[in-house]
Amino acid sequence: MDNARSALAAMLAPCVATLLLMGCTPPPDEDHYAVAVGSNKDFAGLELRSIFIVTSAENEPGRILGTIFNKTDENIDLVIGDRDDELPMSISAGGKVEFQDSPTVLNSTEARPGARTDLTIEARGDTTSFDVAVLDGTLEQYAPYVPK
Repeated sequence: MDNARSALAAMLAPCVATLLLMGCTPPPDEDHYAVAVGSNKDFAGLELRSIFIVTSAENEPGRILGTIFNKTDENIDLVIGDRDDELPMSISAGGKVEFQDSPTVLNSTEARPGARTDLTIEARGDTTSFDVAVLDGTLEQYAPYVPK
């Protein structure tokens, strides 16, 4: 009986070790996703990261938050907005815009806090839209950014 147990243990040990070690490997490069509230988008040499809007209510001014990185070696002029607002800006080659430090406010937000809405970005002769969260100041970290 001891020989049977030893043989079974010898067969199971590598299987258990393999299962335990599977959780220790890093994810593949293509498994990137937004862990923050905001949306991510790569477009026209730009990386938009954690982009979302904070507002007090639907149809009230809304501030865009997040960061846009220019991953090219040339300056990029772009326009970001929604259906009724267009906000032009420039990002220097290899630079970034952090909306927390550069207030960018839409005149009105088309969706209520807790919903999602589309933002449009135009850059380098192309246009794309992407879906972003709309939040309010309920969470204290966003309260200072809600337009007054």
